[in-house]
Amino acid sequence: MADFAYKNSYQPLYRSTDESDTARKLLMEFILQTAFGLLKLMALIFIIIVPLIIILELFRSYGVLEKLTKLISPLTSRLGFEKDSVFPLLAGIVFGISYGGGVLVSEAKKGRIVGNQAFLVALFLALCHAIFEDTLIFIAQGAIWWIVVLTRVATAFMITALVAIWLKKQGHP
Repeated sequence: MADFAYKNSYQPLYRSTDESDTARKLLMEFILQTAFGLLKLMALIFIIIVPLIIILELFRSYGVLEKLTKLISPLTSRLGFEKDSVFPLLAGIVFGISYGGGVLVSEAKKGRIVGNQAFLVALFLALCHAIFEDTLIFIAQGAIWWIVVLTRVATAFMITALVAIWLKKQGHP
C-alpha cells in the first residue's frame, strides 16, 4: 500500500516540457547577465579606485592635503569648522569616508579636534564623502557629474551649517 502511494504521488523536480525548458533558459540567461554585469561593474570600480589610491599616496608624500587645508579653511570656518578639523574633512571628501574617518579618529585622539568638531566633520562626511571617486562611478553609470557634485555638496553644506548653528544656540562648544 505504501509503495503504491509513493509511486503515484512522486513527482520529479524537473519535467521535460517546453514550459520548464523556457523557464530554465530564462533563469540561466538572467544569472549570466547578472554575473557579467557585476564583473563589468567591479572592473570599472577597480579602474577608478586604483588610480585614486595612487594619487592619495602621492598627495600624502608631497603634503598636498595640508596645502589644500590652508587654502579652504576660510570657507570651512563659515560652516563652523575650526582649523584643525579641515584636514580630516578634506581627506574624507576627496578620498572617502574610511580614510577621512581614520584621520578624524587619529586627530581626535591627539586632542586636535575637540567638542562638536568631530561630530560636524562626521556629519559632513556622511553626506558628502569620496566626491571624486563616487562621481566617477556615477558618471560611468550615465549620471551628469555636476548635478551629482552640486547636490551632494549643497546638501552637506546646508545640513552641517544648520546643525552647527543649532549646536551653538544650545551652548555646545
